[in-house]
Amino acid sequence: MIRDNKSEFIKKADAAMEEAAEVVLQRARQHNTPIVVWRDGKVVELDPFSPEFDRQKSNSSTANED
Repeated sequence: MIRDNKSEFIKKADAAMEEAAEVVLQRARQHNTPIVVWRDGKVVELDPFSPEFDRQKSNSSTANED
């Protein structure tokens, strides 16, 4: 059995950030604009239709099931 030691505040903050990220991704796809992130010390523009974002969504949903 895996014990969840996160406080309720942390759980709510994580859920809010995941929801916000999903809204950003949806808007970027609707308007065909890049997702801008900081990666390896640089600002990078990513294609919102990249499979990278689909992977993150599936990984976060399975991570929450533990």
